[in-house]
Amino acid sequence: MSIKQAQEPKKLGIETYAGRIQQHQDNYPRQSDFSFAVYGQLWIYGMELWADLALSLISLKPHKRLFFKRGFQALSLMKQAV
Repeated sequence: MSIKQAQEPKKLGIETYAGRIQQHQDNYPRQSDFSFAVYGQLWIYGMELWADLALSLISLKPHKRLFFKRGFQALSLMKQAV
């Protein structure tokens, strides 16, 4: 089940943002589909838990708004995949 859940975020291109991407010198990917799906579920839970704090941080650091926006966009895509 977790492997199936990880294949959808890979198709959406979230893996490069939410997971540890493969570097050029590596022969094998850093994360399997299973570990990426489990990590993604934990990331969703953590973002839901700390969303209010993240929104207050956005107001404190307006120059980082683009990074927060990317994180929330990746979160919404991961929620769709799960």
